[in-house]
Amino acid sequence: MKEIGQVIEKNGKILKIKFSSSEACHSCGLCKVDEDNLTLNAIDECNANLGDFVVVEVERKDFFQATFLIYLFPLIAFILGVILGYLTGERYNFDPQLLGFIIGLLFTLMSYPLIRLIYKRLSKKQKFIPVAKKIV
Repeated sequence: MKEIGQVIEKNGKILKIKFSSSEACHSCGLCKVDEDNLTLNAIDECNANLGDFVVVEVERKDFFQATFLIYLFPLIAFILGVILGYLTGERYNFDPQLLGFIIGLLFTLMSYPLIRLIYKRLSKKQKFIPVAKKIV
């Protein structure tokens, strides 16, 4: 994913970059939405200065991994919880649909702290951090 944005803040090798709204940016979740503008932090690989317009890239593989982690992991946890709850309910004479729903919600809620832990570990490797590649 490539987007062009303007550097609004610089702190060492970390840039804060402002983007105009686009469909691709709204769907990924890496940016902070501020009315019609989006901002994110990126690693400076092009020695940009305040006011410069830069090309920011997120590797496609990393983008899809982040999307999976944020959106699909909780969904999978919910589905597994529903299946487990349904099977447990049938086995122990509880309402299987209700127990499936409750355990599905619990699994979903438990997935968010796990996602946060995984994200923190991957952030140390700077895996999901966008990179400012060049000045335009």
